[in-house]
Amino acid sequence: TRLSQPSYKGTDIMNVAIVAASGMTGTELIEQALAAGHNVIGLARTPENIKSNDPRVTKRRGDAFDEASIVDGLEGADAVITSVGKRDLFDKRYKLSTIAHAAVLKGMNKHNIKRLIVISSTGAPPLKRDGIQRNIYLFLRRKYYADMYQMEQQVMDSGLDVTVVRAPYLVEGGADGDYFVEEQENYPVGIKISRANLAHFLINELDKSEWNKRVIAVVGNAE
Repeated sequence: TRLSQPSYKGTDIMNVAIVAASGMTGTELIEQALAAGHNVIGLARTPENIKSNDPRVTKRRGDAFDEASIVDGLEGADAVITSVGKRDLFDKRYKLSTIAHAAVLKGMNKHNIKRLIVISSTGAPPLKRDGIQRNIYLFLRRKYYADMYQMEQQVMDSGLDVTVVRAPYLVEGGADGDYFVEEQENYPVGIKISRANLAHFLINELDKSEWNKRVIAVVGNAE
């Protein structure tokens, strides 16, 4: 699936909850959701760090390790996008993904929200990869990725309308629609996508639900 230019024509307006809305990817998601005409409920451990000051953005506290804050924070949402993750190799919160999404699923069930899009990683599936550096990196983050892979199964088994989107290495860049969907798990070394293009795909998927109940990757085209 490749888009020549970002477009949101015909999108139904929704209240979109974005979990981990203060990070770089969360910031892009907010911008793209607003561009599509949606309202945003931004959840972050420190909601003051959510960068947007648009009046259509409601900022709420949502801590992955405080279940009640996530459950309560999802009230009023029509759909949820999660961007939960950690970049620090020395961060010992190995169960971050499963704990956070257990709270998300509980909140969605409580508030009768059916649509969930989850950002995962191409590093999640336990496969042998090419490249020494790549395998060293995956080894160092093995507990984190094992938890992320378990999270994928957790949300897919929830009975909700779920799309798991595995992202490769995230880079800066605009939303030009120059990406494609990869359904195979044998991901090549060096794949990447801009955060803006990832966010563009996710917001479009909210409306189209083309990949509902699927686990896919979204990859930028090589320059």
